[in-house]
Amino acid sequence: MTVWNVIALLGGLAMFIFGMNLMSDGLKLVAGSYLKKVLEKLTQNRVIAMAVGAGLTVLIQSSNAMCVMVVGFVNAGLMELERSVGILMGAKIGTTITGQLIAFNISQIAPLIAFAGVIVTMFAKKQKAKNVGQIIASLGVLFIGLGTMSEAMKPLANEEWFQSILRQFSNPILGVIVGLIFTVVIQSASASVGVLQMMAMSGVMGFHQAFYIMLGMNIGASVAPALASIGGRKDAKRVAMIVILFESIGMILFLIVTQIFPVTLDWIAGTAPTNPSRQIANANTIFECLTVLILLPFAKPLVRMASWLIPGSDQKDVMSLHYIDESGYQSGTVLIGQIDQEVRRMCDLVRINILACTQVYNGKMEITEEQFADNEAAVDMLNKEITAALIHTSELDITPREARHVSNLYHIVTDLERIGDHAENILGYSVQMKENKQKFSGKALKEMEELSDVVYRIYDTACDHFEEPNREKFAIVYELEEKIDHMVERLRNNNIKRLSKGKCEATQGLYFNEILVDLERVGDHCQNIAKLVKRYPVRKVKEI
Repeated sequence: MTVWNVIALLGGLAMFIFGMNLMSDGLKLVAGSYLKKVLEKLTQNRVIAMAVGAGLTVLIQSSNAMCVMVVGFVNAGLMELERSVGILMGAKIGTTITGQLIAFNISQIAPLIAFAGVIVTMFAKKQKAKNVGQIIASLGVLFIGLGTMSEAMKPLANEEWFQSILRQFSNPILGVIVGLIFTVVIQSASASVGVLQMMAMSGVMGFHQAFYIMLGMNIGASVAPALASIGGRKDAKRVAMIVILFESIGMILFLIVTQIFPVTLDWIAGTAPTNPSRQIANANTIFECLTVLILLPFAKPLVRMASWLIPGSDQKDVMSLHYIDESGYQSGTVLIGQIDQEVRRMCDLVRINILACTQVYNGKMEITEEQFADNEAAVDMLNKEITAALIHTSELDITPREARHVSNLYHIVTDLERIGDHAENILGYSVQMKENKQKFSGKALKEMEELSDVVYRIYDTACDHFEEPNREKFAIVYELEEKIDHMVERLRNNNIKRLSKGKCEATQGLYFNEILVDLERVGDHCQNIAKLVKRYPVRKVKEI
């Protein structure tokens, strides 16, 4: 074993991991935002959820990525904790396909595959075709790396010092620990198992030693979702705990079975007698499938155990992010889903302040001025943090459709923040009037109440349209905005008449006019939000 073998080994490992990550990124781009839709809609049944998790993991070739996405969706409240169990288990089955693919050992034609992928990427005009080219090229790079590693490791089979180390791995517990540490460093179970397969093909390691290392590698893969859940909600942490429990229980069961019945390992090895790489791939597939078969009926107890290990409920203050967490920064689709939830929360806070600022003049304000100020501060904070998260999406792989949505969200959060500012202005006029011991007349209050009711409607409709865009809501927003303009014009004229007849003082009239301006601007911002969410041709609706 020379220094050049070590250099070749490190280079091959780098190419293998790079190719795997590149392939995963390309597959996620091809799958696009459909992942989120499928995960949300097809996870009601536990068995179907497992099949969906397996299928999607085959598509993106990364159980870590799938588990992190589930952590992100649960943290954003887009998926219930119990519904996530089937997907998590399915993801573990899906990731074993990578090992089966590696076992084909097509290293000799890998350069040709990489070349074909690069050609497609360079000359394809459509983005989807370029993404497919990326997948093909990365597959070639992956196998080139595997071939390089295999050749570099062959001399190790004759090194006595290395064989002495391997003999220590005959202890199953030590093998599990080594596999766990190795995967924690590499951060990919598929890549770790792939390295193990290459070691077996090179004659460096026997199947019995590799088996226990493989068990540890699967536990090590649970570190990624655990890290992603840091700073998230309790349920997000429980998702990560379920992954750890699943792999740990499976590992313990297989340790017990193989120690009591050693022939089990011989039976697994017998599934591919002449192919060491396939033996490990089959062992990994059998391990994950049997573990799922055993634990899937116990999904509810797993959830209860995770809840017991991570007790309590979420108690986040208004000045903190509730949905955006570390898991979002690893997937554009997840991050956008979390941002949408924070924007909805922003909508709710602004709605509370709009209601409060217009009710204060009738003495019906349901929150204190301190609570109002806290809400406004939270809206400003959300505007800043959401904008920062939106900027971060440019560093992640997202589809053109998601990119358009991100662009619109920049403007939507700005409109919401401006609506909050108008609510703050309106409340400020109330404070000034109290200091001056002034009140609006009964007629002025009634007019303001009528206009406020329309403003509530347009705001609620615009926010509903943000959550579930449709043509009718879009048209209603336009109709209500026109109605607000006409009402403001009429109320402004009425205010002038009252001033000319001496029915109110100039200061009161000025405040009333300023409130009209702010409420009209709220309507304008609501119309902006409706435009940005989805564009429809304007048509009249029967009733407003």
